[in-house]
Amino acid sequence: MMDYQLTITVPGQPPAQRTVTGDTPVELAQAVHRHARGMLGGQVDVHLDGLDGTVHRGNAFSARLTLAPAAEEPQPPAQPGSIRGGWTLPALDQLARQVVSNNRAWWPAGDRDDQYAAAWHGIVEHLYSATEPPSRTDLMEAGRRALADDVKATMRHHGARRDTSNNGARYAMYWEWAGRAAPSPEAGIVERAALWQILPALTAGQRAAVEALAAAGDYDEAARLVGSETGLKSQLMKGRRRFRELWHEGETPSAHWGCDRRAGTVRGTVGDGSAVARIRRRARGQVAA
Repeated sequence: MMDYQLTITVPGQPPAQRTVTGDTPVELAQAVHRHARGMLGGQVDVHLDGLDGTVHRGNAFSARLTLAPAAEEPQPPAQPGSIRGGWTLPALDQLARQVVSNNRAWWPAGDRDDQYAAAWHGIVEHLYSATEPPSRTDLMEAGRRALADDVKATMRHHGARRDTSNNGARYAMYWEWAGRAAPSPEAGIVERAALWQILPALTAGQRAAVEALAAAGDYDEAARLVGSETGLKSQLMKGRRRFRELWHEGETPSAHWGCDRRAGTVRGTVGDGSAVARIRRRARGQVAA
């Protein structure tokens, strides 16, 4: 069986390399298909023409691939201070640094020390888990995989998506404010302006219920001002739903969440609490009786 160096290039991403084995075109195509499916996910079709080819999902082009006979690499000779398979700590350090340097375009603003640590961990883990002494290419590939996982996790943590629909909205949602040198009054100004735009859009009954609760700060007193506890709860529920629709105008409004702590208990709140809360209240009432 002959070894080949497989290079898979997805548009917009750095090339990924794998080692595949096969003697016939069918064996090579099967080996390439396994790696392509593992990298791209889902069902893929591999079209191999000699040592070049493409990967498609349905009729859509996904990646380009090439094969090259893998050259046999001599194992590093044993040296004083070697830790396993003839490799020394300075040699592994150089490999980790080279992996980070080769892939520095992935995440230019990333922390180089963190990326070095990720590559180093992948290299050392592969060195000690391999049943046979790994080659330089094997160790660098292990470091590259570990670095790729670390970069993707860092980008995901900062709100970046892996598909082409990333528009930066999640980054702005979670990180834009925290990344400022000084707090900004913009959020408060926007919220106050939106409040006075939305309130006039509510019906008279909805607005009266909201204003009564805001003025009284208590559900029982607000119900007395409105004249009906049932009417207060009904108008608040409809008013809150309308408020969320206008607040998220152009988007799918969020579902109702949280609990109004002004109620003191769940009595008087819309929906009268969860089923679990109602069961606990009945149990407390039976004990008291």
